[in-house]
Amino acid sequence: MNYKTKTLMPIRWVSIILSFALFADYSSAQDYSVLVAKEVAAERVDAVNGGGHFPVMVRLDSGDLVAAVRAGGAHVGIKGRLDWIRSKDNGKTWTRTTLVDGPQDDRNPAVGQLRDGTLVVTYHSAGGYGPNGEAPARGAALIRDGLYVVRSFDRGTTWETPVKSEVPLEFAASGYGKIVQLQALMAVYYLKGTPYRHISYLYRSTNGGRTWGDQSKIADDFDETALVVLPEDRLMAVLRSKNGAFLSTSFSEDKGRTWSRPRQITAKQEHPADVILLNDGRLLLTYGERNRPYGVRAKISKDLGLSWEPETIVLVADAENTDCGYPSSAEISPGKVVTLYYGVNGIYDPYGKDPESLSRVFTRAVLWSVPR
Repeated sequence: MNYKTKTLMPIRWVSIILSFALFADYSSAQDYSVLVAKEVAAERVDAVNGGGHFPVMVRLDSGDLVAAVRAGGAHVGIKGRLDWIRSKDNGKTWTRTTLVDGPQDDRNPAVGQLRDGTLVVTYHSAGGYGPNGEAPARGAALIRDGLYVVRSFDRGTTWETPVKSEVPLEFAASGYGKIVQLQALMAVYYLKGTPYRHISYLYRSTNGGRTWGDQSKIADDFDETALVVLPEDRLMAVLRSKNGAFLSTSFSEDKGRTWSRPRQITAKQEHPADVILLNDGRLLLTYGERNRPYGVRAKISKDLGLSWEPETIVLVADAENTDCGYPSSAEISPGKVVTLYYGVNGIYDPYGKDPESLSRVFTRAVLWSVPR
């Protein structure tokens, strides 16, 4: 059933200085501050029911909104595939088709449209499942089978046969988020060593996204990384930390060859990120909120990521558990944004042993206006 409702969206989250409330001496007057909530109209629409993890959305040169989402399996599952969803009416209605469904677990998409119109989706293919498709023991790693690419030259109507990128297996891990372009650039993370060490890399393609390599390290101890191209060909990365699961920013002045030291910008358990440059020159950061109340939050930067406005935009605050978020946003007209995210209704088994688990997963779109 298509879930469609007008909602009121809190823009400035009500915040009181708790340290004052708990420890102040009320016998004498003291200054403190309160941020008062403001609300604006928004709309929330079901894009996918019964699947839809980890959406990655872009707005095509045609104006269509398109996204790759995980379907067919829970977080871990041999039946995992990628579906392709599309909206021709700025996020109000969505169609869904299968994009990739190979013999292994197809997962972790990255999506981008290049300047010549080529649409590129990369994904990670994983094995390590039992003879009957049973998942590895909890905490055990999947077996990486490399980084795969599918491309379309007709805006996602038809697709080439998947190609395995010629990257050494040690580096052939998971892409993440939007593929951006100075040349074609993609953030990739992988796990190295025992115990695993999380490392964020930038990959490049010189053949229209068909294969990837020429990696530059962004940072150690980070993984899922969002990229955005800034004016004067600068790059900003927003990285998820291995320890604490907070977000940090890093900048490159040389097209991604070297990066500044990451600087933390969110609290723990606020991740992962998507970031876009708005028509008016501000940056919009959206991210999952895995502290109560669970959901999706956003922040605005007026100085290209050097600082962030103190008000937190609350897009979703009704998620039922921490299995939520992975937002992806696109500006459809000046100040008007569509944000996709996923969530789960009720109890969920990420390893898919509960046969009803997948039916509880959804992707929704929030249609909203960025406050001035």
